[in-house]
Amino acid sequence: MKNGLHVMDCDLHVLEDGRVFEDYMPEAYRDRRPRYRGIGPTNVPWWEVEGRPIPPWANSPEVVGPQRAVDAPTEDVYRAAKESGYDAPSTLTAMDVEGIDVAVMYRTLAHMTVSIDDLDPDYALACCRAFNAWLTDYCRADSGRLKPTAIVTLHDPEAAAAEARRAVREDGHVAVVLLPMPVAGRYIHSPECDVLWSEIAALGVPVGVHGTSGAASRDYAAARYIGLPNFRTLNHTTAFPLELMQAMAAFTSGGVLARFPELRVGFLEGGCGWLPWWLERLDDQWEKYGGGEKIRLDALPSDYFRRQCFIATESDEGMLDVVIDKLGDDNIVVSTDYPHSDGPYPHGVDGFLALDGVGRDSKRKILWDNCLRLYGFDEAALLAS
Repeated sequence: MKNGLHVMDCDLHVLEDGRVFEDYMPEAYRDRRPRYRGIGPTNVPWWEVEGRPIPPWANSPEVVGPQRAVDAPTEDVYRAAKESGYDAPSTLTAMDVEGIDVAVMYRTLAHMTVSIDDLDPDYALACCRAFNAWLTDYCRADSGRLKPTAIVTLHDPEAAAAEARRAVREDGHVAVVLLPMPVAGRYIHSPECDVLWSEIAALGVPVGVHGTSGAASRDYAAARYIGLPNFRTLNHTTAFPLELMQAMAAFTSGGVLARFPELRVGFLEGGCGWLPWWLERLDDQWEKYGGGEKIRLDALPSDYFRRQCFIATESDEGMLDVVIDKLGDDNIVVSTDYPHSDGPYPHGVDGFLALDGVGRDSKRKILWDNCLRLYGFDEAALLAS
């Protein structure tokens, strides 16, 4: 709690260590498991997956300088957490510092391992299952405050649906997390993905759409910058919002939310300042072209967003007041992005509470109420735990 308000971080992060695939990979794939290679020259953990480095830029000389520039200012801030391996107790300590009551825990690097288009689908599923099991154990340090989320991949939507069901029903995961870019030529509104959306809707948990700056997929928004000047800055600037924008279009204009009206979707870690314009454009283009499309909608894309979707604001996002003015405050949640070095820790919640132009009632909803609705939490049970 901070300043009399309950706080829920919609998208706090773990920083995975070598045990994820070393200790948790299913036995049938242990000989092919992603190989942990330690901390690379770009100051991030990296793995070798089927002969490829993950993150793809883990050993890139041109990334070393920019990564050092973003890491250096917070080196002392994160020193204790780094020395402890960013374990669960260090995360709980950081939550206490920020005033965060409950955190929904997301991957940082593990999803990158299954962003390779030509992975064998069963192998991709095994990688997802290994991380999901590791995160289950991580969150057992305080199951009342740390809530796990399960990663899946679209290499095989039926297998993804089965893993979503297992993770939610057996291990208590509270969301199913998806990369926003196409994988193996398959995208969110491909008809064969309906089996996954049907399963998630039936489970009563949301889809968390969350980008990454380390995707290996061929159809990746930032891939065009590879090998060109200032790659790291351009990669990180563009990939997160652009991929979310396209994913939002697929869920709304692509007809997924029309077919699955009980499905909830959170669009995370891409900011929200672009949202009013993007919804306006989605509506405009549907009104012009939608009458001739094969898949019909019974409402405008923005209506589906308001009914079924949430978007995360950064805790220091200066455009938040504009978004609230245009769209209201019912569909916005917030994250401090701990423990990423470009985040505002240990002043994320303080910075959010200090934002100009956003009233206390709106801040209360964004810090707590809306997150309860996104994840379908029972407030009394959550507070009691």
